[in-house]
Amino acid sequence: MNALSMESLIYLTLCWAAGSILWAHVIGSLLGADPASEGSGNPGARNAGRLFGAAAFFAVFAGDALKGAVAVLAGRYFGYPEGLIAAGAALAVFGHVFPLFQGKGGKGVSAFIGAAIAFSPPAFAGFAIGMAASLLLLRSATLAMPGGFVAWAAGLWFSGILPSSWPLLLAGGLVLARHREDFSEAIRRA
Repeated sequence: MNALSMESLIYLTLCWAAGSILWAHVIGSLLGADPASEGSGNPGARNAGRLFGAAAFFAVFAGDALKGAVAVLAGRYFGYPEGLIAAGAALAVFGHVFPLFQGKGGKGVSAFIGAAIAFSPPAFAGFAIGMAASLLLLRSATLAMPGGFVAWAAGLWFSGILPSSWPLLLAGGLVLARHREDFSEAIRRA
């Protein structure tokens, strides 16, 4: 295996390991509770916010989003090709959902948001516009999420980077799949 291949493998492994750090566990341990076993049981920002308040929500969101952003920024710093950077970002999201340690993973939204913003701010603007438009129509942030993802994919396409973005598209699909029960519940309530 040549040096570039080994370096790429190390980069990807570190992205997954960084994604595996669940900030809800970190904040929860500082506050004396485990979000994976309290509230909704999801070790993510929303559950941390319910359990510990708005400051915990923002701290967990920022920490989890930073994982995805750092994967992209590190890949760009080292001059990796965009496809490898997208794979590193996707692994940061996968690490949040399927952590190498700490047991149960989260749904990956915050890590995805950080990765998507860092990977392509213009495409992420499409995500935000798609979410906002869907939210006005559907009046549910959960149900608006697919609209955001469709607009984000369109933004990647219009930016000309869709082909190299496929690993991050898979990560977005994983985030949507992790919310299937939330979608069903939101549809029942609508």
